[in-house]
Amino acid sequence: MRKRLRVCLLISAAFLALIALGGVGLFRAARHVPDFYRRALEVTPEHQAAAGDALERQVLELHNEIQDEGRWQAVFDEEQINGWLASDLSEKFSTSLPTGISEPRVAIGADSVRLACRYRDQWIDTVVSVGLSFSVNRQTNEVAITVQRVRAGLLPLPLKDLLDEVANAARRGELDLRWAQSDGSPVALLRVPSELPALEVEGFRLQEIELAEGEIRLIGQTSGTR
Repeated sequence: MRKRLRVCLLISAAFLALIALGGVGLFRAARHVPDFYRRALEVTPEHQAAAGDALERQVLELHNEIQDEGRWQAVFDEEQINGWLASDLSEKFSTSLPTGISEPRVAIGADSVRLACRYRDQWIDTVVSVGLSFSVNRQTNEVAITVQRVRAGLLPLPLKDLLDEVANAARRGELDLRWAQSDGSPVALLRVPSELPALEVEGFRLQEIELAEGEIRLIGQTSGTR
């Protein structure tokens, strides 16, 4: 009897140890911070502000360019985007981020864009990251955004809540967005309006979204103005 009891106790202790080790492993995996995100957070506020100002100048130039008929293009680099996210987003669009989300940053590669942000609530403190790839349907003026690799730290996350949040944000922003599937991955189909009344622009077409290391290029055409 004593031998059996000893064996049961040893098995129970080993089982509890495995649970504890598994919990530690999950905790560490959830607290993992992607390298690109860590580097982006280390940039000084002065550098972030200067990069954010450069992005706004680029946007103003694009704003002016698309008001003329003909082909247009604009290039934005990740340094500018991250600078603007760090120095301008919370100040100018303080209610744009969902509760618990802060410090969004991006990394642009040749094939995809990685987006990460800090998520905190009373139970969780982690970095959520997602991979995105883009294509443009010229006939429908629609951007297809394929969602890949959603993780909290190193742990994969279910997509439903994220997709619902994106859909709700699109409705609040009056964006024409719907969801589809491609090879098992969710795809956001975002229709770009061909008329921009605020800019007095008609025949607005987005033709290409090109990715390169560290930058994203938008190419399009305006066929008419009011």
